[in-house]
Amino acid sequence: MPIFQATLPSGRLLSDPIGMDNYHLGDLLVGEVRAPAQILERTPRMVAQQGLDHLLLQFYHSGTSRVEVAWGETDVAANACILFDLAQPVTVVAEPVHATNLLLPRALVAEKVPNVEALHGHAFDYASDRISRLFFTCVRELVDCVDVLEVHQLPHVSQAVAMLGSACLRGQVADRPSSDMQLSITIRQHIEKELASPHLDAETLAEHFGLSRATLYRQFVAEGGVQRFIRERRLLRAMKMLTQPGPAGRPRVSAVAYATGFSDEKTFSRAFKRRFGFLPRETEVGSSVWGRTTDAQPVLQSWLRELAA
Repeated sequence: MPIFQATLPSGRLLSDPIGMDNYHLGDLLVGEVRAPAQILERTPRMVAQQGLDHLLLQFYHSGTSRVEVAWGETDVAANACILFDLAQPVTVVAEPVHATNLLLPRALVAEKVPNVEALHGHAFDYASDRISRLFFTCVRELVDCVDVLEVHQLPHVSQAVAMLGSACLRGQVADRPSSDMQLSITIRQHIEKELASPHLDAETLAEHFGLSRATLYRQFVAEGGVQRFIRERRLLRAMKMLTQPGPAGRPRVSAVAYATGFSDEKTFSRAFKRRFGFLPRETEVGSSVWGRTTDAQPVLQSWLRELAA
């Protein structure tokens, strides 16, 4: 299961070699990648369907990229580490890159690094800061010696890496301007928790957070407004419920409608078809609905496939 959709930039050919080594250490995944110029996307629909609650850190040895997230854009170059929160969308426009990767569950650092999600799309220099350099050196050496580790050593190694990573990331969170961004994250977290409520709307959100309607709307300009964002999140959750049923099996369409905050099945079905092009009852378990732009050239379908294993 790839965690990014990968395409070639328009007019570019796949000429540079691709190399990837990944090692599963129980709680962690570490590895090294050499990749050509490409566009990587983690769309809101991928986020909703996959439900990954992991952090991906990439330590760049060479190459550059432009990372686009909800709060804005940032450039990444050699000696920089970029953090991706896989529970949030992102687009990466990359030139040929050589990087060391670390994938770890959020739970390993969440207690020591409150609001680590605020670092999504944030790049920091791992070469000049001593703690960051120590963290990188640990991960890089781990990649080099992973073949000599014993199974009983893996939990201890994972814990040590997570603790060192927490020390590094805690400093980055403390340095990050967060007033407006943290408000945006907090509102979105509240929306996710309250999606099943039919009373969730702009008015109740403004009242809950003590905001004016104009201030609230500014937090969702990129999504076309707060009501559109809520509708999108509800429909994406509904898609996940229909394509990835739980142990009890696939729920009834009416149950999905009420569980995602719609007042009735008819309104839900109409909104669902308008969004995805087919009715909820026509959805197949395990189906994929992710589309591509007409001029995109789909390549590298296995890009970071093992990172989600």
